[in-house]
Amino acid sequence: MKEYRLLVVDDEVDMLRLLERSIKQDLDCEIDTAASGTEALRLLRTSNYDLALVHTRMLGIDGLELLEHIKQINPWLTVVMMTAHGGVELAVKSIKKGAYDFLTKPFDHGELVHLLRKALERSQLLRENLNLQRRIKEKEPFENLVGSSPAMERVYQTIQMIAKTDVTVLITGESGTGKDLAARAIHGLSH
Repeated sequence: MKEYRLLVVDDEVDMLRLLERSIKQDLDCEIDTAASGTEALRLLRTSNYDLALVHTRMLGIDGLELLEHIKQINPWLTVVMMTAHGGVELAVKSIKKGAYDFLTKPFDHGELVHLLRKALERSQLLRENLNLQRRIKEKEPFENLVGSSPAMERVYQTIQMIAKTDVTVLITGESGTGKDLAARAIHGLSH
């Protein structure tokens, strides 16, 4: 299993320590903590996280404002909001702004761990989906070309190499060999 990185943001230092210890013990992950929204933004700009657990009420940049910043920095980051104050209205507001879920303090430790596991699964699925989309996009220009033999692999490599250049290309060959498909692939990969 991949080791996950979590960011926990709360202006209550004791709560940060408690969450860090208990989450690390149950989820076996790397945890960074931030005691303010400003500190969290600094960490978000310099590190990659799989999940952010954010308290809604903090001095300076509050949790909802931080959530908006997070979604601008990394729209795919899974964010779980937590609060000791507020109810359904705050939860709905958080979800509408892009939070994955919402917890009300005091929360049961088992409930917290279960929710964080689900959130981390979501993060992993999103990452895998984005990787697959990227790989499909890389293969798209070749979608009509068929073959995986060493000769075809050389053709794919040649097309990729030529597409990066700014030269005129003349494709020759017998009728029915796929010259038009090669030309489309070069065009699709070029600037």
